[in-house]
Amino acid sequence: MSDRASDLISRAHEAHVVVAGGGVAGLVAALECAKVGIRVTVIEASDRLGGSIRTEEIDGLAVDLVADGFALGAPALDTLIDELGLRDAVEPAAGDAIAVAVGSPDALRVARLPVGLAGIPANPWSDDARRIIGWRGAWRAYLDRLRPPLTIGREQSLGALVRTRMGVRVRDRLVAPLAFGRFGVDVDDVDADLAVPGLSTALTRAGSLAGAISQLLPDGPAPSRATLRGGMGRLVDALAGRLADLEVEIRTGARVAGLHRDDGGWTVRIENAAPDAAASAPDADSVAQASDPDATGAPDAAASAPDADSRATPASAPGALSARDSDATPTGQIIADVVIIATDGDAAASLLASAGISVAAPASRQRDVVTLVVDAPVATATATPTATAVAPTSSAPSNASPATTSAAPATVYAAPAIASAASGIRAAAVEDATASWPHLAAAAGPRRILRVQLEAPTDPSRPGPFPPSAPTSDGARRAHSATTGALANTTSPSPSPSTSPPELVAQARRAASALLGAEVGEPRAAAHRRVVLAPPASVIGHAERTAAARAAIAGREGLVAVGAWLAGGGIAPIVADTVDEVEKVRARILFGSE
Repeated sequence: MSDRASDLISRAHEAHVVVAGGGVAGLVAALECAKVGIRVTVIEASDRLGGSIRTEEIDGLAVDLVADGFALGAPALDTLIDELGLRDAVEPAAGDAIAVAVGSPDALRVARLPVGLAGIPANPWSDDARRIIGWRGAWRAYLDRLRPPLTIGREQSLGALVRTRMGVRVRDRLVAPLAFGRFGVDVDDVDADLAVPGLSTALTRAGSLAGAISQLLPDGPAPSRATLRGGMGRLVDALAGRLADLEVEIRTGARVAGLHRDDGGWTVRIENAAPDAAASAPDADSVAQASDPDATGAPDAAASAPDADSRATPASAPGALSARDSDATPTGQIIADVVIIATDGDAAASLLASAGISVAAPASRQRDVVTLVVDAPVATATATPTATAVAPTSSAPSNASPATTSAAPATVYAAPAIASAASGIRAAAVEDATASWPHLAAAAGPRRILRVQLEAPTDPSRPGPFPPSAPTSDGARRAHSATTGALANTTSPSPSPSTSPPELVAQARRAASALLGAEVGEPRAAAHRRVVLAPPASVIGHAERTAAARAAIAGREGLVAVGAWLAGGGIAPIVADTVDEVEKVRARILFGSE
């Protein structure tokens, strides 16, 4: 062995990296360090790894409770999947059929999304478009072709651009439901050129927004996202297993409580995470979407084996070591050369403040995600005269493929007003996971797996995410008792009597019935998690905020931050950003430079 190689190995073995957070970002960061010989310790506050990736056994089915897929064709994630030996488990979506729900609870209209991108129709006169925006909206959108070209540089906001070119109805009824349903953001806050790459050039070339969208449409249908057969938890299990092989120490049930830098390196203060605190704090990457629109630079978007308990207890995950059961002192200090903060934005801001660094975490929105397993095929929105099924999409944020139609929409996104506090529905989206994933459809048989996103309360005076007078059916209570305990396993504090899980189940069932256009039967089982939606990278100001945060962090040697609050939501961008940032860490350790 050459002296150069021996020196690099020695440097790697002498270094110690502490990773705060055991979500996807934290696990990938640990792997990237450990595989070159660096000693790594992962500290995770909750009792499990994976963050927003969580697979539970519900009614005998292995179901992803929140994050259930990823964008195809993302290089860093593709490399990780191959490295972990998961390529044979990748399953493309059967079709991301999309519908939107507009109107009011008393006059709800659910219809397929017309062919286009990010909700912008390529042809506002199409039957699909007119069902949603009406003749008046179609005529207004047609004026787009009579206006002079407008470059994105003069109109950065996607909402403002669509409103100016095509009118309020196209913005509010087609584009806004996707931005809000997927990411929890106002369409006026989305950067048009990031949401639809190439739109600026195409708009200038075509002279109209509809013409630009037509030019950007893909040639034919192709799946845009995929999952892992058996659940996304297989990714977490594979990462944990690989870290165990590399002798990475993983402590669950402990948290990094503070950081201090001196000449000897970073002093990392570790505390036991109280069970209630661990349950109430969002996980490291509990910034999840139920879908993965990575192609827009926005999220997709915060688990595997059929055994639900395999992700509920730290001992079952390969490489996981409970702070309470390890030989290491559960409370105390660790001296590290490098600290990688891989928590959510709020926790990261708190840790950075303890190190004397002030950063602003992005504003985020909470949602209650309720998964229902129901008997028999769900009657789809096609049961109503105003609604049809939606064509599969060719990219996650678009509705571009005019090819085959699906008997049922995989996802129905609600206009913001439908999920408002004044609405009796309060759902931002309903996804039929069995319509998206063939392996789930085969395992479920006549059952359907519905994932309902309910707007979580923002007003402290309203303790629940539904009207207090909402009735609770006996079926919902049976569904609660039939679960594996997942209903109580939420990232929010223990529910009060007025926000009991059975009422959440009843609320989710009513919302699913409304958005799917037909009554959803009594659920056989259900699960609930409260999640924090990470703002997408396409939100205006995201790049500037990330650059400012990293510039502040860069001023302190041996400190790095990764995660969805910096990368934007979605597994693919999180993995790519983490790999890039950790490569700088490895370069400093091995070569003394980046």
